[in-house]
Amino acid sequence: MRVLAGVVAGVLLGFLGCGGATAAPAPGAPVGQDAPAPAGAPSGGLAPAAKNVELRKSIPETAGAISINFAQYRHRDVMFVSGTFGLKTYDVTNQDDPKLLDHLTKKELALPGDDPEQRFWENEDVTVDPKRKLVFLARERTAFGRQPGNERPTGVYIVSAADPANLELLNFAQMGTGHITTCINDCTYLWTTGYDGTPSNDPDTYRRSGKVFVTDLRDPRNPKTLTTYVDLNRNQGETHMTHDVQVDGAGIAWVAGTGGTRGYHTRGWHRDPLTGKVRQATPYDPVPYAGGAAPKLDMPTSFSHNSFRPVGRTLADGPRPTREHPAGSLLLHTEEAFGSATCKDQGRFVISSLEGSTNGESWRATPDKPFTLKTVGVWSPDDQEGTVPGPDVFCSAHYFDVKQRIVAYSWYEQGTRFLDITDPKNPIQVAYWRPEGAVSWAPYFHRDRVVVADFGRGVEVLKLTKGAYDAQETHTNVTLKTSPSTESARSTDGPRKRLPLAPDPDYGFACPMLSGRGCGDGSACC
Repeated sequence: MRVLAGVVAGVLLGFLGCGGATAAPAPGAPVGQDAPAPAGAPSGGLAPAAKNVELRKSIPETAGAISINFAQYRHRDVMFVSGTFGLKTYDVTNQDDPKLLDHLTKKELALPGDDPEQRFWENEDVTVDPKRKLVFLARERTAFGRQPGNERPTGVYIVSAADPANLELLNFAQMGTGHITTCINDCTYLWTTGYDGTPSNDPDTYRRSGKVFVTDLRDPRNPKTLTTYVDLNRNQGETHMTHDVQVDGAGIAWVAGTGGTRGYHTRGWHRDPLTGKVRQATPYDPVPYAGGAAPKLDMPTSFSHNSFRPVGRTLADGPRPTREHPAGSLLLHTEEAFGSATCKDQGRFVISSLEGSTNGESWRATPDKPFTLKTVGVWSPDDQEGTVPGPDVFCSAHYFDVKQRIVAYSWYEQGTRFLDITDPKNPIQVAYWRPEGAVSWAPYFHRDRVVVADFGRGVEVLKLTKGAYDAQETHTNVTLKTSPSTESARSTDGPRKRLPLAPDPDYGFACPMLSGRGCGDGSACC
């Protein structure tokens, strides 16, 4: 692996002015507890459950996995896994037998002043340029154990994956945030989101300042972060946290964060609803399209974590269009919040209608005259079969992926859920995966598999069984079973421990960290 000396040199100048896979389990392998605990040892685990899901492969050396992406190299299918360990590439041409290609380690990502023994953090949604074969890793303030009160560099690492077996660090683009970065206009620009470092005494971390930083990436060896920002005044007229960006099948860039989810045109000529004039949209001066906040009843914190609008090539993945909810009129989004062990009244999956939001309503809103979208459907694991009742279970909706009207959804310790969303008013559960020690972070449909980034267990390759599709066809909620059995994915000398999750100093529990692992003094760190 080659790391350019110029990268470190450039960062120093800027400062002067956080193996292979296991043997394949048998198809349809059951999920269960690890080997029995030694005498007197506490289990600290949650009883496992699963239905209509097969475990095809486990990659335990990717424990600490945060996000995953894929790219095609002629006849080779490559998976990129970003986590606390840095960046790993795998050949997944045979999805049930991933082969490690390379590892860009956290030590190679460390900047001057970092403690390379501590974690890389967080790059919560890894982005890949499929044409130029570039990978973008966002770096947070808490990376490598950096503590508040000290210099905490943020920005984006630019990595060449022209040869996925020989990753090459090209550059580090320093900017005022570094939670998540997303390709805009075919990766010629990046939008980077997160807390922007503005001092705040507000105890509500959701209300901290965050805006979209725009980086010109037409020359990846010389990225230029612009001085203009996007998506200001996003929360009823106030500038609060931005979190993630998803680009839909029509090219609309949807920015999620405190105050809901709002979409922008980033190319072409469009009527600007705020001026009534037709103008050119660009990544640094986009034209507002639609969106807004969900009602407080359905999303109490107003913190939208990520989103998906089914339209164009992805229309068939979302709810079936109807006269009431025509094609392109629905927005699926996550509230990340941890006030309930079963996500009963917050931290839920919300489906909203975009109708009535295309004339700049969210951009004109104020605290005195707020604007909200109409809710179509809501779902959470609360009162569902297979759900752990609590009281101390870590539950929130997190990342999801959608294919053929089934949503694969991560819910931290409540596992990975599979929902039929054919009827947006009534999402139902058709399959479920909650192995012991699960901290489901993000699932991804890939070909005929579902690949899960599990923070506690590492990457797992799953396959939905016929039972899931039968349940979808008949629109029947599955009946799940919770029972201990021998786990075939991996075993340990004792029971799998629950991860000690702790609030991030800047994001709170919106982006939890581990406490006491590799943290030196045992405080929360990443």
